[in-house]
This record gives sequence, structure tokens and C-alpha cells, in this order.
Amino acid sequence: MDTIPGLKELQARKRELLLESELNRQVLRVEVSRIRCRVDLYRRRYGWAQSAWKWAAPVAGFLLARKFKKTAGAFAKGSMLLGAARSLWGYWTSRQDRDHPPAAGNGKGSHDA
Repeated sequence: MDTIPGLKELQARKRELLLESELNRQVLRVEVSRIRCRVDLYRRRYGWAQSAWKWAAPVAGFLLARKFKKTAGAFAKGSMLLGAARSLWGYWTSRQDRDHPPAAGNGKGSHDA
């Protein structure tokens, strides 16, 4: 005799959900172990690159610094030329504005309708 209507169905559903939850836990364990295996494989194959990078980065920085030291004069000259060009542009635009003032009027331009 069923004391509460639908209780047996709810208990059966609970058992199914618990079983499904346990299966999902097992799948997660398998996937995590697969990921760990891949990470270990990656470390074994490419672990040398990390130690090589610790030595290669300072050497590369030293070589680049030497290369830029030789071309530093060109950078300095280029920045000086850029500053001079900017000053000349500002002077030229201010002269243009002074030589050609905007037309005075009612804001509709220089021709009357």
C-alpha cells in the first residue's frame, strides 16, 4: 500500500539520479587522469624548452641591445627630424590662418542668397 501517492516513483527517480551522478564522477576521474597524462607527456617532451629559454632570453636581449646601439644615432636623428617637422607644420598652419582669415558674415558662407 502506497502511503503517499507518487512516493515510489520519486524514490526510483532518486536512485536513478544517484546512479547517474556516480557515473558522472567516474567519467570526470577518467578525464582528469587523461589530462594529467597529457601534461606529463608535454613536460617530458618540451621541458627542455623552459630551461633553454632561461638562457636564451638574456642572450637574445644582449644581442638586440648591441644591434640597437649601432642604430641609435638614426633613431635620435629621426626623432629630431620629426620634432622639427611638427614645429614647422604648426608654424605653417598658423601663418595660413593669419593670412587667410575666415569670411565674416552671418555664418552662411561668403555668398548671399
